[in-house]
Amino acid sequence: MIKLAAAFLLAWLLAPAAHAAGCFDVSSGEPARLEGELSFRIFAGPPNFEDVQKGDSPEPGYVLTLPQPICLTGDADFADPSYLFDEVQLVATEATARAMRDLRNSAVAVDLVNPMPAMTGHHHRPLVAWVSAIAPAGDTTENHGSAATTVEAFYLALGAGDGATAAAFVIPEKTAKGPFSAAELTRFYGGLREPLQLVSVTAISTTEFLASYRFAAGNGVCDGRALVETENRDGRFFIHSIKALNGC
Repeated sequence: MIKLAAAFLLAWLLAPAAHAAGCFDVSSGEPARLEGELSFRIFAGPPNFEDVQKGDSPEPGYVLTLPQPICLTGDADFADPSYLFDEVQLVATEATARAMRDLRNSAVAVDLVNPMPAMTGHHHRPLVAWVSAIAPAGDTTENHGSAATTVEAFYLALGAGDGATAAAFVIPEKTAKGPFSAAELTRFYGGLREPLQLVSVTAISTTEFLASYRFAAGNGVCDGRALVETENRDGRFFIHSIKALNGC
């Protein structure tokens, strides 16, 4: 038994570094979320994919630099679990293009779709993924105990098109009818062409917060900012008023 345990320990110690780094299975849609430093880059495209200043076409894009290296599995041809890397090529979608531009050169958390290992010259990092949502990275506990959590919950409910849940975070006297009623919130936010995406909630005071968000309705896209005022009732925070700062 001792020899068997020793052999197992030796095998574990000699295993590839990829096991310590954490491999993501691209065949299962991994990774679905990453955090790191976002930067804008100009990649070299065709014909040689080497140097824009030597005549290759410029291909603008983004890179996420990770705090720790990762590796990939799930594709026998293009994913080598023994290869570690710490930069990921990110592709903006219509819903996230503006937010990615605003958040470049900062620490971010990104939700990803269609992650794939590099396969062509247009793939400039070992992993390429499309960004479905992005927000500033930070300590998720920093809002604990404050009204910011109520503001976050309200906008997350709007993002799900759930007016009833969103209305529960508003002072009751404003939800019986009008724009804060469950029916109106569901009608508008549940019918958006692109659902609302909460970008950030920033405290201005203990009761006032600046919410940034994005959604698309009809043919228009809203990159919105709103001043949200809250109040404390019997130890629970509620939204008292919301003032849109840019018309949406």
